[in-house]
Amino acid sequence: MNIRRRAFMQVCGGTAGISLVPRLASAWSTDRSGGALDQVTSTQIEKSIKAGFGGGFVVYRQSRQSGRIQATIGHADSRYVVVSDNLFDWTVVSGKS
Repeated sequence: MNIRRRAFMQVCGGTAGISLVPRLASAWSTDRSGGALDQVTSTQIEKSIKAGFGGGFVVYRQSRQSGRIQATIGHADSRYVVVSDNLFDWTVVSGKS
């Protein structure tokens, strides 16, 4: 009985993975040029930063240039400059206390 259950779970897992492949492929093939980030609103940038760093962070300033978003954020009297190319991966460039 246990072997049948394991085989069933393997088949279900494989089927779920195959059904996700077209969605992942379409998400990966989206336009990655700087033009896509020019249409991003300040609210979306703030939500992305709070999702990446935590809800306690405040966005003081943001700018877009050459396909990158740069923002100055703060938390508990500390300020940080962060950059992102895609709104998912944020990199801390500098920090000030």
